[in-house]
Amino acid sequence: MSLQDLYAGAVEDANNGQYQEAIRKFELILTHEMGADDKANVCALLGVVHLMVGNNEQGVRTLEEALVVTPNNAVGWSNLSEGLRRLGRLDEAVEASCKALTLQPDDAEAHINLANALQEMGRLEDAVSSYEYALKLKPDFDDAEGNLLKCLTSYCSPKVVSHPISEAHKEIRKIDIKPSAAKTISDARVVQLFSKSLNILKNYNLDLGTELSQVYRRNSVDMNCKRHMSIFDRHNVIPRFCFGCYKVQVEPRTIIELVKLLMVFDQLKLEDNNTRKCMIEMRPEVPGFYKGLIYCSGLEQANKIADAVDVIVKENISSKLSAKVKRGCSEYTFSFPDYQEINSSGPQLMNYNEDWMPIEDIHDKDNPMPPRKHLQPSFSGLNLQDVLIIQTWIDYARGIGDPSFNLLGNHAVRHHDILNVARARTARYPYTK
Repeated sequence: MSLQDLYAGAVEDANNGQYQEAIRKFELILTHEMGADDKANVCALLGVVHLMVGNNEQGVRTLEEALVVTPNNAVGWSNLSEGLRRLGRLDEAVEASCKALTLQPDDAEAHINLANALQEMGRLEDAVSSYEYALKLKPDFDDAEGNLLKCLTSYCSPKVVSHPISEAHKEIRKIDIKPSAAKTISDARVVQLFSKSLNILKNYNLDLGTELSQVYRRNSVDMNCKRHMSIFDRHNVIPRFCFGCYKVQVEPRTIIELVKLLMVFDQLKLEDNNTRKCMIEMRPEVPGFYKGLIYCSGLEQANKIADAVDVIVKENISSKLSAKVKRGCSEYTFSFPDYQEINSSGPQLMNYNEDWMPIEDIHDKDNPMPPRKHLQPSFSGLNLQDVLIIQTWIDYARGIGDPSFNLLGNHAVRHHDILNVARARTARYPYTK
């Protein structure tokens, strides 16, 4: 095979998502003699593919090697910024994005990468401005819309005039979801707040969607779950951190109850403001449909929160719901069934294997994924991202056969992929209210 054919094959593999094969071919190309510019071009492409598979350290090194030869490559600087951000080198990430924008000021992708780094630094006002400017350059830029929405869950822009997304978000934030005199949340109240939200979207002429299916209320502590799951996926070991992680789980029976649980979780006052989420279950190996989870640092805290939440959900949603304590991530139990067993009065059936520590150390050295230092807590109250996720839940409810979605209106399907996943799910887990 000629070098030209090998190069074309590597590019095709990368475009088709065959990333490991693309890496192999690009690395094989680099063993051949070639000019400095050609080598820099291959390194630039190889660096991007490394980032796509999570080889962030290698991706950054390869991109830096390319930029030594081609320092005027704006796209290269923008890609480097993304890699540096993933490594937690935020000041350098901002600097790389600024170099990209000096060379190509109207590159929407570079503005996004700059905004992402600014957001992780806690510079939320600057991040929002960069997201909005990216949308001005490229109005249909899904990544800019999604990242702006995420940023707005913990930041309120003081600007009088801003992007319609930001303005609609402000209006939705005014919708009151605080508890009423009657503790039980009525179906009518859920329908009313969702209808008000959709009218606001209509007034701003916004036709938005989201790939997200989980509504979070975060505190300022990054549990770094991506790092932990990466270790498990690559090495089949459970990280030490996860042996101290417990969760309180509530399983609503309908989408209406799931929205009610969102309202309860949003207003729930906890001593450590524990991170919590409401979600639809998409994982094929994990049973269940609708879930609410509160993450706890230790079994004692989990039991205490579960006792309190159990009373609240029975009073506010249904006496048929309950809060249960579970351990860590469900995926771990596929390889280690004993992990899910909880002993409330003594040592756990499964504890951390000290032989795994060197594996964690090597992984962190090769694939550094540091926790974010400037994570901003979520605002309480309904927000625009919540509303878009509820629209996703509607398609899920339709797919599993939950008739209560009809209470939220006669809506066309927005997420056919979610609908299909939900329909396929019922073959394994029949839905019953």
